[in-house]
Amino acid sequence: MLSYPIRLEQDDDTVLATSPDFPELTTFGNDRDDALAHAVSALEEVIAARMHWNEDIPAPSGGGIRVTLPALTAAQVKRYRNIRNQAVTTTRRNTKEERCT
Repeated sequence: MLSYPIRLEQDDDTVLATSPDFPELTTFGNDRDDALAHAVSALEEVIAARMHWNEDIPAPSGGGIRVTLPALTAAQVKRYRNIRNQAVTTTRRNTKEERCT
Protein backbone atom coordinates (compact mmCIF):
# COMPACT_ATOMS: atom_id res chain seq x y z
CA MET A 1 0.00 0.00 0.00
CA LEU A 2 1.35 3.38 -1.00
CA SER A 3 -0.37 6.53 0.20
CA TYR A 4 0.59 10.17 -0.26
CA PRO A 5 -0.44 13.24 1.71
CA ILE A 6 -2.95 15.62 0.16
CA ARG A 7 -3.67 19.17 1.23
CA LEU A 8 -7.27 20.32 0.91
CA GLU A 9 -8.30 23.96 0.79
CA GLN A 10 -11.70 25.52 0.31
CA ASP A 11 -11.67 27.59 -2.90
CA ASP A 12 -14.95 29.47 -3.35
CA ASP A 13 -17.49 26.73 -4.13
CA THR A 14 -14.95 23.93 -4.70
CA VAL A 15 -12.26 22.14 -2.72
CA LEU A 16 -8.69 22.45 -4.04
CA ALA A 17 -6.37 19.44 -3.63
CA THR A 18 -2.57 19.68 -3.83
CA SER A 19 0.31 17.44 -2.79
CA PRO A 20 3.46 18.43 -0.88
CA ASP A 21 5.29 15.51 -2.54
CA PHE A 22 4.26 16.43 -6.10
CA PRO A 23 4.19 20.21 -6.59
CA GLU A 24 2.74 19.75 -10.08
CA LEU A 25 -0.39 18.06 -8.70
CA THR A 26 -3.37 20.39 -8.50
CA THR A 27 -6.98 19.31 -8.83
CA PHE A 28 -10.33 20.08 -7.31
CA GLY A 29 -13.72 18.66 -6.48
CA ASN A 30 -17.19 19.79 -5.53
CA ASP A 31 -16.62 18.65 -1.94
CA ARG A 32 -13.94 16.91 0.17
CA ASP A 33 -14.69 13.38 -1.05
CA ASP A 34 -14.84 14.48 -4.69
CA ALA A 35 -11.53 16.34 -4.35
CA LEU A 36 -9.86 13.27 -2.83
CA ALA A 37 -11.19 11.05 -5.62
CA HIS A 38 -9.80 13.47 -8.19
CA ALA A 39 -6.52 13.57 -6.26
CA VAL A 40 -6.03 9.80 -6.73
CA SER A 41 -6.49 10.15 -10.50
CA ALA A 42 -4.24 13.21 -10.64
CA LEU A 43 -1.58 11.41 -8.60
CA GLU A 44 -1.61 8.48 -11.03
CA GLU A 45 -1.17 10.92 -13.94
CA VAL A 46 1.71 12.75 -12.24
CA ILE A 47 3.46 9.46 -11.50
CA ALA A 48 2.97 8.25 -15.10
CA ALA A 49 4.46 11.51 -16.38
CA ARG A 50 7.45 11.23 -14.08
CA MET A 51 8.04 7.65 -15.22
CA HIS A 52 7.81 8.75 -18.85
CA TRP A 53 10.42 11.48 -18.29
CA ASN A 54 12.59 9.18 -16.11
CA GLU A 55 12.18 11.44 -13.09
CA ASP A 56 12.26 10.57 -9.41
CA ILE A 57 9.14 9.40 -7.63
CA PRO A 58 9.53 10.43 -4.00
CA ALA A 59 8.67 8.29 -1.04
CA PRO A 60 5.55 9.56 0.70
CA SER A 61 6.13 12.27 3.28
CA GLY A 62 4.17 12.64 6.49
CA GLY A 63 0.80 14.27 6.61
CA GLY A 64 -2.70 13.88 7.90
CA ILE A 65 -5.01 13.49 4.90
CA ARG A 66 -3.75 10.79 2.56
CA VAL A 67 -4.86 9.09 -0.62
CA THR A 68 -3.88 5.52 -1.41
CA LEU A 69 -2.74 4.51 -4.87
CA PRO A 70 -4.46 1.54 -6.51
CA ALA A 71 -2.50 -1.69 -6.04
CA LEU A 72 -1.41 -1.87 -9.69
CA THR A 73 -0.05 1.69 -9.66
CA ALA A 74 1.76 1.06 -6.37
CA ALA A 75 3.36 -2.07 -7.87
CA GLN A 76 4.45 -0.09 -10.94
CA VAL A 77 6.04 2.55 -8.70
CA LYS A 78 7.93 -0.14 -6.78
CA ARG A 79 9.17 -1.74 -10.01
CA TYR A 80 10.15 1.65 -11.46
CA ARG A 81 12.15 2.55 -8.34
CA ASN A 82 13.92 -0.83 -8.39
CA ILE A 83 14.87 -0.41 -12.06
CA ARG A 84 16.14 3.14 -11.46
CA ASN A 85 18.14 2.06 -8.40
CA GLN A 86 19.63 -0.87 -10.32
CA ALA A 87 20.60 1.45 -13.21
CA VAL A 88 22.26 3.92 -10.83
CA THR A 89 24.17 1.12 -9.07
CA THR A 90 25.32 -0.34 -12.41
CA THR A 91 26.39 3.09 -13.67
CA ARG A 92 28.37 3.78 -10.49
CA ARG A 93 30.04 0.36 -10.67
CA ASN A 94 30.99 0.89 -14.33
CA THR A 95 32.37 4.35 -13.59
CA LYS A 96 34.54 2.96 -10.77
CA GLU A 97 35.81 0.17 -13.05
CA GLU A 98 36.74 2.69 -15.75
CA ARG A 99 38.78 4.71 -13.24
CA CYS A 100 40.70 1.61 -12.18
CA THR A 101 41.76 0.66 -15.69
